[in-house]
Amino acid sequence: GSIIAFGKLNGNLASKPLDLPGKNYLNLGGLGLFIFMMHLFFSTESVAFGVFLLIATGVLACVMGVHLVGSVGGGDMPVCITVLNSY
Repeated sequence: GSIIAFGKLNGNLASKPLDLPGKNYLNLGGLGLFIFMMHLFFSTESVAFGVFLLIATGVLACVMGVHLVGSVGGGDMPVCITVLNSY
């Protein structure tokens, strides 16, 4: 997400917001997938599967970060960076 914010502010990417059809459903689907993977992680006893789930959660976080920050227009990007830096 931070790379997308930098690209929009630096002019490397278009400042126009990314408007995907059904983006709210994509967000809800990502949240549901995260909750499902979290449940699997806490209920498994396999170390290899647990590591796979951690990597998959990291990939999901990256995809959701790009999607959520890409949906913000260039004018609101300083606010978005403030939120990203608050973690």
